[in-house]
Amino acid sequence: MPLVHPALMGLPPSYAAALGPAGARPATRHPGAAASPRPGLADLLTGTLAAEVLRDDGAPLDLVTLAELAGRLAAADGLWRPVVRHDPDRRWYTRLLLTGVVEVWLIGWAPGQHTEVHDHGGALGALAVADGEVEEDVHTARAGSWEQRWTRRHSRGEVIRFAADHVHRVVNRAQGPATTIHAYSPPELPLRYASSDTTRAGRLSTPIAPTAVTATSVSLAPAPVTGGWAAPADGRPAMTTAADR
Repeated sequence: MPLVHPALMGLPPSYAAALGPAGARPATRHPGAAASPRPGLADLLTGTLAAEVLRDDGAPLDLVTLAELAGRLAAADGLWRPVVRHDPDRRWYTRLLLTGVVEVWLIGWAPGQHTEVHDHGGALGALAVADGEVEEDVHTARAGSWEQRWTRRHSRGEVIRFAADHVHRVVNRAQGPATTIHAYSPPELPLRYASSDTTRAGRLSTPIAPTAVTATSVSLAPAPVTGGWAAPADGRPAMTTAADR
């Protein structure tokens, strides 16, 4: 059964904060909630897209479907804007949706915040810039290492798609905050991270599995989310300041 963030249920932020991780409706309405819900997931996912995204199992989503999903959610700023936070001390995140075939994350980037260099464990992905702008340092594999090849900038309204072998680092090098939405299929694959050690040529050492990364790079325990909804523990490395999507 899908795990849906309360924001995608079309509930006001004050009401959404009172719900549990599974999105179950409480017996009584939160005092701060409005009587009428806002547009939610059912308004965004219609027809074929809903059938594809809300499956419990089956083939992973293709890049076109992932991009459509991320783009629709990014364009629905009435859903994510009341939820997102931009914490100057740590990169903020929350999981919006988890089904048998896809996971979707909302990330708030304060200026200067970034991921480590990483791949996505073989998953296909889409990144939609909901607000602001981010830069992507794209890497390629060469002789057992990940080497930076180019940097590209992504601005509000852009949706990029990437294949299963894509390696990158996402950075907010702008002066203002940025907000992005990320969709991956299949969901919950373990990521790989590059070592922080670099050579004079700027090449990164051999990628290593998340379980071998030090505690400063990734936390294996559920991380608290400031102002957001913390996804339940599922044995996957939690997203911290240095964790990557």
